Amino acid sequence: MELCNFRIKERIVNPAIEFFRGVAAWMVLTSHYAVFFSTEPNILNFLWTGVDFFFVISGFVFGKVIYSSQISLRAYAIRRLFRIYPLYLASLLLYLMLAAAHPDKLLFFIKHLLLLHTTHSTQEAFFFNPAYWSLPVEMEFYLSVPLLAFLVSRLKNGLYWLFWLSLLMTLWIAAHAAPLTQPNIYTILRFHLPAILLEFWVGIYLYQVYVTYQYQSVNPIWVATIFSLGVMILSILATCFVMQQGVIDNYLFSKAYFNFLAAVGYGCVLLPFLLQQRIHLKICAFMGNISYGVYLFHHFVPKLFNALGWQLTGGAAYVTYSSIVVIIALLFHYGLERPAREFGRKLAHKLHET
Repeated sequence: MELCNFRIKERIVNPAIEFFRGVAAWMVLTSHYAVFFSTEPNILNFLWTGVDFFFVISGFVFGKVIYSSQISLRAYAIRRLFRIYPLYLASLLLYLMLAAAHPDKLLFFIKHLLLLHTTHSTQEAFFFNPAYWSLPVEMEFYLSVPLLAFLVSRLKNGLYWLFWLSLLMTLWIAAHAAPLTQPNIYTILRFHLPAILLEFWVGIYLYQVYVTYQYQSVNPIWVATIFSLGVMILSILATCFVMQQGVIDNYLFSKAYFNFLAAVGYGCVLLPFLLQQRIHLKICAFMGNISYGVYLFHHFVPKLFNALGWQLTGGAAYVTYSSIVVIIALLFHYGLERPAREFGRKLAHKLHET
């Protein structure tokens, strides 16, 4: 089946996607909370690649739009804005209250409002919340989705050629990127499209495979092989990360493709769950509901405890902080995130009708 002939076969997100949104968010939380157990490099630090998992999931979700024959730009933009920005703005205001004094604090805040905080330095990007670094590139991908959909509708193999171009550009950017301590333009581009587009590509192609096989009887051996391949890739990367942490950027191949390979591993692990019909819907919905809040607020709770003079370490810190994060995520989900999302959908529907 040709790419241009793909059509959306379902309107709802696969429950496994919602579940693994929560898993990816929890991975990022755990990677940052690993410092409560040890300051030495350990396997928990590798879980920061949960961000790459997020990118794979986004690519999969928007594969439906990319391979569809129609897209309303205004409605699409409204849905994306109300899906991402309200909760982001609320969290940013909370982090602003706890942020340390700095002569450029107001400038940093304005650039965060405009999602331009990853265009200068790590100090600026991480000033309020280190997890915010991924939001600009996520928004860039959202903006590129209509262009990718247009490409699919006009060129038979357009996405394949663009994938290979992205592969080469990522290598070029990595070869010329300076260290984070003294960033140049290529260093900044490493955290934007087209470099990170490769990780979204994994999700886009994963959607293609899913649409092809979702209603077919798939050989269990084939599924187990794909899953095992994903586990093997992630295990090798995790081992290399722990044993040679800080030296990965010294090798061009790993500097360019470490996160892309992690995305491939997560894609292989995710596929069998996408094809699985027996999934507990309530658990999946719960994980999806807390995912964005957990990702945004998991730095806020330790900052708040430190501001109040309460110090926790070890397992007590992990359990206490993560439990509070889940409560905050649920409160904001039902109090702000879901209402804003529904409002955006209704507004987008009206715009689409007109």
